Amino acid sequence: MYLSEVNNSIQNNNFLNETVSQLKKDFLMVGVNFDIEKPVSSFNKLFIFTYNLINALNEREPKRLLNLLYRVDLSEEQVKEEMQSSELSFIELLSEMIVKRELYKVIIRKKIS
Repeated sequence: MYLSEVNNSIQNNNFLNETVSQLKKDFLMVGVNFDIEKPVSSFNKLFIFTYNLINALNEREPKRLLNLLYRVDLSEEQVKEEMQSSELSFIELLSEMIVKRELYKVIIRKKIS
């Protein structure tokens, strides 16, 4: 991932609406509604909403969570690797990785088009 580009987009709230749309699409593909209240004003609010949803999925439907990771293209190895160097909780890290991966998809799509 071009992490510096992703982090810059987060700081500047670039591509926020597109990232929300991508999250909605991928969550819906695994049968989970991503009903965030609009307008979303910052990536921080998006992280918090995603955290709450991931936490609920982890507790109630862990198989859907695994399907979601597959859908957003995050491997178990990537998650394990990040866990070793992160001070975040498992759910916090997963939420952050999912949002950043979706933002990365949006950035790449914009560069290609």
